[in-house]
Amino acid sequence: MFLHCLRRLFSTIPVVWLVLTLTFVMLRYVPGGPFDDERELPGEIRIAMEAYYGDRDSLISQYGNYMGKILHGDLGPSYRQIGWSVGELLQNKMRTSFTLGACALILSIAIGITVGLMQAVAYGKWWDRLLSGAEVFLICMPAYVVGPILCYVFVYKFHIFPAFGWGNLRSAILPLTTLVLYYSAFIGRLTRQSMAEQRTQLYVRTAMAKGLSPWKIFKRHIFFNGIQPVIAYLGPCSAGVLSGIFVIENLFNIPGMGRLFIQAIGNRDYTVIGGILIIYASLVVIFNLIADLLLLSIDPRISLQREK
Repeated sequence: MFLHCLRRLFSTIPVVWLVLTLTFVMLRYVPGGPFDDERELPGEIRIAMEAYYGDRDSLISQYGNYMGKILHGDLGPSYRQIGWSVGELLQNKMRTSFTLGACALILSIAIGITVGLMQAVAYGKWWDRLLSGAEVFLICMPAYVVGPILCYVFVYKFHIFPAFGWGNLRSAILPLTTLVLYYSAFIGRLTRQSMAEQRTQLYVRTAMAKGLSPWKIFKRHIFFNGIQPVIAYLGPCSAGVLSGIFVIENLFNIPGMGRLFIQAIGNRDYTVIGGILIIYASLVVIFNLIADLLLLSIDPRISLQREK
């Protein structure tokens, strides 16, 4: 188990390095620049600013300085917000985005698995088919469609929740609901299908023939085998929740990293864009590693199969 964790940790190093390198290359070769504003800067001022940010050095030298700063935890200064470093800009934004993302992920997993297990128990009944239809409908509805619908119904029609902002429970309900609906529906459908497939396996039928109670069969055989595809999906699910934050924060005017990222793209603030991409990519790698370790703890045979 420990050696497998070490191998997985070392295998993430090339992935993070590739993300850092691609971020650097894309930011340097994207059309336009942080100093290409509507008002043309005088030549000497532009040269001084480019020299301050290191943009007049060779590309190899810029890449070396970029990687060196990243390794020391320095994301560099902001191009557009003079006097602020990227770390200082992200310090408060990260707390808001992480709170929103963590709550959405936990609620999606809890609701999705609970509903999926209820459907698996009542597989084929009328309310199982009703919930399955609702899940398909929610999966087909993206966040940028669900969010305005919820705003129209609960904000402008009935005046129950505030339309924008962040900081209290009432303002968090609509953003969380918009994020949770899609992923809880997907996890619920995946749980239902996986548990239903396990009920048809030969070892489950053998356990039933031996006279084991349905609860023991479910606990010992169906659940731990059926939950594995759901755990495997947690990595992509976390990536989807993190990317969905970009839409939600701009839709509901939440002061988080997603909204800052969109503003940085409009301002061509390269260091802010790169810093946010690095944080999100690192989080995706970490969540995939956690999902892999959870799978290994449930079924140690996975490690043996990968080593063959």
